Amino acid sequence: MKKLLFGLVILSLLLSACSSKDSNTAESQSSESKQESKKEEETKKEEEPKYTPKKVKYFKIENPNRRLSSIEKELLRYPGIFAGDKYDEKKLYDALDQLPDDLTKNQYMEELIYLLSEDYHKEMETLLHFDPNVEVNIDRPDETINKPTLKKAHYAILVDASGSMKAKVGNKTRMDAAKEAVLEFAEQVPENATISVRVYGHKGSGSDADKKMSCGSSETFYNGKYEQGAFKESLNKVKAVGWTPIALGLEKVKEDIPANTEDVVVYVVSDGIETCNGDPVQMAKDLVSADIETVVNIIGFDVDNEGQRLLKEVASAGNGEFTYVNSERDLKEYMRAQYEEIQKEWLEWKEAGKKQAISLKEEKKKLANTTKESMKEKSNREKERMKRAQEYLKKRFDDYNHPAANLYSRIVDYGNAKWSYAVDVGNKAWSDSVDSGNKEWEEYVDEGNKKINETIEKKNKD
Repeated sequence: MKKLLFGLVILSLLLSACSSKDSNTAESQSSESKQESKKEEETKKEEEPKYTPKKVKYFKIENPNRRLSSIEKELLRYPGIFAGDKYDEKKLYDALDQLPDDLTKNQYMEELIYLLSEDYHKEMETLLHFDPNVEVNIDRPDETINKPTLKKAHYAILVDASGSMKAKVGNKTRMDAAKEAVLEFAEQVPENATISVRVYGHKGSGSDADKKMSCGSSETFYNGKYEQGAFKESLNKVKAVGWTPIALGLEKVKEDIPANTEDVVVYVVSDGIETCNGDPVQMAKDLVSADIETVVNIIGFDVDNEGQRLLKEVASAGNGEFTYVNSERDLKEYMRAQYEEIQKEWLEWKEAGKKQAISLKEEKKKLANTTKESMKEKSNREKERMKRAQEYLKKRFDDYNHPAANLYSRIVDYGNAKWSYAVDVGNKAWSDSVDSGNKEWEEYVDEGNKKINETIEKKNKD
């Protein structure tokens, strides 16, 4: 009996050991199987292509002069591969079919932009560098009877101080009338020009004893930019006392011409002919034959027939004109007649400025509007193409909750942001151009009218 029990115990122990061994073996096999399965899954994942975001490139704008906004940077993105005329719907759908089915909304949106974004960089260069300022630059008239010029000019006035200039013309002497006319003329001399007053025959007297002294006298009383007070004071010093050395005055006037002067206009105011045995005709020829372009105009004040003939010869030799006046009114009318030319030049200047201001304004308006419309058209086209692409993806995945099925509002917002930028910035450029052009137009009108009125007042002044 004891032997039997002992045998059963041994058998039980053996069975238990075998069972434990089998269990450990099974567990070991199960663990190995799981590890192999995990390795297979990891290997499979490694073999599957991973999604790589596209590298975004942007156009660079030289000297934008400020930090660009996010929408401006986006508008400078390189165009998509199906942008503009490169659009091919079949090829686009083939490209969409290559997209993974597990991207995020942002990733799908980025893919659509990569494929379909339009090229705005030329329009952006225009808008970022747009200058709405209308600047008209027309040379202002030089307010002389000669054609307006930018040359450096000098106006030399030679005043006869012979005793005969004391003769009365109405209730004034010839000298006083001449001074008033010269003063009015001097006020019209261009700001960038110089003016001189030279007197001849102002020393001694009209007697034979003083003839040599008087005939040898010629002096500059004023020379430089016109300054009313100083100029008037210099004229007040002129006294009518001596003989008439016109030739000497024409010879000495060369000393009054500043260096680098390009144009010289000489006005000789005299009531008679040369009385000092000089040769004013030759002196006038010498003046105009010099390097400086010179014109000699003679104003004959109450001169007899023989005197007029001789003075005309001087004017002709000086490539100028002879004008005969026999009264204070005639003298002033001659000087005022020159204002007509000034008035005409200012009127032409005003009209030319108005025309150019309008022309430049219209050019800038057109550029602003054309740029705006081009960007609007591109943004609308881009948005519609993205919407069609999104519809294709929506059908492809056929899942209402799929990220690609929920891109519509994002596409609309993206397109509308570009459209709004084009409208806002384009309209501002257009509006600023209008304001600047109108301002420039008004400035030319205002200054032109002011100068015309000033000239009319001078012309009509008694």
